[in-house]
Amino acid sequence: MTQTKRYSIGGMDCGGCAVSIEMLLKNQPGVKSAKVSFENKDAVIEFDDAAFNFGGVEKIIKAMGYTLSEPH
Repeated sequence: MTQTKRYSIGGMDCGGCAVSIEMLLKNQPGVKSAKVSFENKDAVIEFDDAAFNFGGVEKIIKAMGYTLSEPH
C-alpha cells in the first residue's frame, strides 16, 4: 500500500543539506517520491509500505548528521 507522510528533519543549515537528504531518500527501497524543504525543516515522502524501512532510513540520515522524526 502506498502512503505519504511528512517527517521532521533536524540539523539542516542550508539548502544544500535539503538537496543531499532528498537525493538519499529518493534512492531508498520503497520510496516513490521525496521532497525535502529546508524552510519547513521537513520531508514529504511517498512510499510503499511493504518495502520502506523507516528505521534504516533514520540510521542513514543520522549518520549524515541530521535527525528524522516520525509524524505524531
